[in-house]
Amino acid sequence: MINIILCGGSGSRLWPVSREQYPKQFCSLIGDNSLFQETLIRNKNLCDKTIIVANYSHYELAKKQIEELNIENIEFILEPLGRNTAPAITIACLALDENEIVLVTPSDHFIRDEKNYVNTVKKAENSAKTDNLVMFGIKPLYPETGFGYIEAEGENVISFREKPDEETAKKYIEAKKYFWNSGMFVFKVKTYLDEIKNYSNDIYAASQEAFKNSEKNNNIIKIPEAYMKKISANSIDYAVMEKTKKIKMVSLDADWSDLGSFEAIYNILNSDANGNVSAKKNVLYNSKNNLIISNNKPITLIDVDDVIVVDTGDAVLISKKGSSHKIKELIPELEKVSPNITKTKNDQ
Repeated sequence: MINIILCGGSGSRLWPVSREQYPKQFCSLIGDNSLFQETLIRNKNLCDKTIIVANYSHYELAKKQIEELNIENIEFILEPLGRNTAPAITIACLALDENEIVLVTPSDHFIRDEKNYVNTVKKAENSAKTDNLVMFGIKPLYPETGFGYIEAEGENVISFREKPDEETAKKYIEAKKYFWNSGMFVFKVKTYLDEIKNYSNDIYAASQEAFKNSEKNNNIIKIPEAYMKKISANSIDYAVMEKTKKIKMVSLDADWSDLGSFEAIYNILNSDANGNVSAKKNVLYNSKNNLIISNNKPITLIDVDDVIVVDTGDAVLISKKGSSHKIKELIPELEKVSPNITKTKNDQ
């Protein structure tokens, strides 16, 4: 089996920790390793080879983090610009033998229970050998409005549901047959390419043309910008999974999180007796249920509950818990007052 790691995305919901040139998958949000490094470690014994699909600008960063782990048999597909997951996966599959089984994973997920994860991947691999396109569904723990949902009975997928409002999400949980869409997949290369050719032939044809005209050098495939621009941007869900008749789902119970918000980070990290997640250098007086992330300077709170404080040296974020998703709405305003503040970190 081969691991295709998708390294796109800027992680703007985790600004100011995550920046365009140093997005969240390369940040050490939980523990010493980055999320990207944890993905490599998690899958290295499951897979014989790794293909990393990343932007040109992140190649050196990814390469450095790989060298820190001393993991071998890794290849890169470098994109000049993002076209979402369907083209990224298609181009990666075009570089492989059609009989290979691939495990497609984002690079920015947190999975605590690796034993259950391994068992579930192997279950998905067995299903993929019989020409199924297998998704990983996560049993919802709360009425999340930021995820798409999969309606399923056992391994059979009934329907896909868009990101719901809170009342609809509550109904999904009560029904006990809806799962968060994790964005992870296992399938045979030929099965996937046949299905995207069948249902989204424009993406298949343009991706094939881009791959044919790519620069191939040792373990790097570099896609020319002129050809990448010709590919329609679309997700694998819309392009293939919501249309194919070969779809199956496995339920993943492995303490999973996409770490898509500071609230998600708070829920993963250990809190003190007052519900605060904070380094010892910070002083929190009569304050509860706060998340404090800072590099050098100590942070002090007095009589403050349920807030998020993030200090990266060149920027500070203060938000009520439950509201940090609005960061994406602030990005255009931030770029007006400080054009590079969302792209790179200014060392101080």
